Amino acid sequence: MGKRKVEEEEVDSDIDVSSTDSEDEQVEEQSKGEEREEGEDEEMINVDFDFFDLNPEVDFHATKNFLRQLFGDDASEFDLSGLADLILTKNSVGTSIKTDGVESDPFALLSVVNMTENLTKPSIKKLVDYILNKTKGKTEFNIMLKKLLTNVKTTNGNSKQLKVGLIVSERMINMPIEVIPPMYRMLLEEMEKAEDAHEKYEFDYFLIVSKVYQLVNPEIEQDDDDDKRSKKKKIASNEPKQIEMDYFHYEDMILEQNASYRGVFPYTQKKQETDSRRVFTEYGIDPKLSLILIDKDNLAKSVIEMQESFPAPQ
Repeated sequence: MGKRKVEEEEVDSDIDVSSTDSEDEQVEEQSKGEEREEGEDEEMINVDFDFFDLNPEVDFHATKNFLRQLFGDDASEFDLSGLADLILTKNSVGTSIKTDGVESDPFALLSVVNMTENLTKPSIKKLVDYILNKTKGKTEFNIMLKKLLTNVKTTNGNSKQLKVGLIVSERMINMPIEVIPPMYRMLLEEMEKAEDAHEKYEFDYFLIVSKVYQLVNPEIEQDDDDDKRSKKKKIASNEPKQIEMDYFHYEDMILEQNASYRGVFPYTQKKQETDSRRVFTEYGIDPKLSLILIDKDNLAKSVIEMQESFPAPQ
């Protein structure tokens, strides 16, 4: 079912859904586009973005692809099918963005999964174990997550556990940030108005899994002046390795500012060296896992700030 339609004017907005598995390659392609010769005409394309409810009959494979993209190099450690099933549960809340009707593949997705009521599900259990392992170096963050993501019963059998929602937000790399604030606003409205809102969507905290990346100095090839045979040797630049951190999701900057806890962590598996991600740029790209824990009041505050920072074009 369609929700709303917005029209965005984008530059070179040739969006290929098949590329959702390789977000880092898309960053490289974006860098390539920025290096075009001056004077080249930019093609302006009007794109109508339609907002739809999540559709388990259509969106399953695209949702799995988005999850694979979201979890980056460690995607193989998760039960992506199980997580996709939870996201697309009948009457679940959330929004997808499409351009060619309800049967087409989405370009963006935002939803929330009740982690508290699904702690025993294998897909959530794997995710919880992974997150607790990643955060063990951040003691306070880890203790809070253990408190939230471990079943605790009182002596009379009643649960006193705070409720946690897992926010799943992913999109194509060249989707405009301006589509995100209305998606979050609709998510808050849907959670409040859902028939089983009190039981299922009345969360105390939200956990957001995301990605950031660092621009790092590459290893470069330099002539060895002392080598008469003109050999080359690989040396590390004298500059600090970590040059800059940037965001795949710019709304994360706002969420981090209002978060109870947050952290950036290296992936367990490193599929590519940073230099191999260096295309038409001076730096290599080193993706990292981002975890954000935010309470419900500060999430609502963040959505307002998103609308102010990334307003829809008039």
